[in-house]
Amino acid sequence: MSETVLIDPAGTLSSRHLVADTPVISSVEELKKPRAKRFNEVWIVPTAETLNMFLASPGDRAKGGNRRVLVLDFLNAGHRELLHYFFGVVVSRDVVGSLLPDDELFEVLAAPNREELLIGGFADQSARLVVLYKGNLEPVLVPFDWFTAGPKSPQPDFGRLDVVDYGHYVRLGTYEAATDAILYEFDAGYRKRQRENRLHADTSFGGALKRLRLQRGMSRSQFPGVSAKEIARIERGEVGKPHAKTLGAIAECLGVKPEEIDSY
Repeated sequence: MSETVLIDPAGTLSSRHLVADTPVISSVEELKKPRAKRFNEVWIVPTAETLNMFLASPGDRAKGGNRRVLVLDFLNAGHRELLHYFFGVVVSRDVVGSLLPDDELFEVLAAPNREELLIGGFADQSARLVVLYKGNLEPVLVPFDWFTAGPKSPQPDFGRLDVVDYGHYVRLGTYEAATDAILYEFDAGYRKRQRENRLHADTSFGGALKRLRLQRGMSRSQFPGVSAKEIARIERGEVGKPHAKTLGAIAECLGVKPEEIDSY
């Protein structure tokens, strides 16, 4: 996971928004100190001018890293071009005018689940795409056509985009879409984590069997005497506990006692 860092020589951000454990860099000397996630960081910077002293520092190029920057200010075209030389993603107010309010923004940026929340975005009318930025500044692209509503429901207004409620919702006029629904559809990493969470939350016998099978690196077809279809039915909860003979065969393949499967 990326780490959020405040680049704040004047103390304007840290005095108002510093969250516990958020590193603050206030000088070029501090910037040059080795950091474990140096090239996978999210920089938060108050103004474009603040960056000048750091970008002028020799040897501070991204060198192929995945460093991203959020500038809480407006950038001109030249400055933006320069920043793209140092950063993989550049987000600023002239592009993302719908950033969360400062108090919500900094809470999301420091949240342990920031990659599952949004901080802002914009609608590209020509491409018919909504571009949203997660709390780790990674972009998510959503086609206009995905935002659908019934004939009697509020229709999306792509000229009035806002991210609200600490990044949990996207509002298009009076139309709202939940962040988790958007990410589940358009963020493969989020979808994978949600599926894993659901798997670990399943306390049934089938859920325990599936966790143990995956832990052993086995497919459903690797249980002699028990078909892959039967294993799938058990894991989905369509069968309670299998008969003793079937249970014994499954346990033997997994290398555990039959009564131990439930404990996984």
